[in-house]
Amino acid sequence: MAVKHVIEGVQIVPMGMANAFLIEGDDGLTLIDAGYPGKEAAVFGAIRGLGGSPDQLKHLIFTHGHPDHIGSAAAIVRETGATTYMHRLDIPMAESGGPFRPMRGAPGLLRQVMCKLFFHPYERMEPVAIDQPLTPGEILPIAGGFEVIHTLGHCAGTGRAAVASGTNAVRGRCVHERHWPGRSRRL
Repeated sequence: MAVKHVIEGVQIVPMGMANAFLIEGDDGLTLIDAGYPGKEAAVFGAIRGLGGSPDQLKHLIFTHGHPDHIGSAAAIVRETGATTYMHRLDIPMAESGGPFRPMRGAPGLLRQVMCKLFFHPYERMEPVAIDQPLTPGEILPIAGGFEVIHTLGHCAGTGRAAVASGTNAVRGRCVHERHWPGRSRRL
């Protein structure tokens, strides 16, 4: 699957049942989330499709610690040497490879069925070391600056990273573009 342009410098990397975001910055490429296990080829293909090489991926930020967000992380880090970032509450899941906290499907019959079909909390995956715990309010000096915002979600460490300029926010599978100059940097 080809990457999809979201806004300048941000691409969606389709990975089947999950997506990742590839962000271009002066300091190299940043990937938000890593998809299910076995999806690293989609990331490397996306990077090559942009005219780059996997060694240009410098940062790997996880929105939370479920397998659809960290499953291919170990393989991606092995190939790229990227620095990894995650909220401290989810680091034990990533570094142990599971088991994962039980999760309830979102409201709606289809979403609940999908959750039961694709989420298996006792499955294990290849562990990945987390290099830097994320702290709410912290500004990461990546791609122009990301502010870490801890948001309550279906995982203890669910978070979002907002570009410090106040123009973009990345949370799970959402990217929001704002055109309000002078607004707060927190979205």
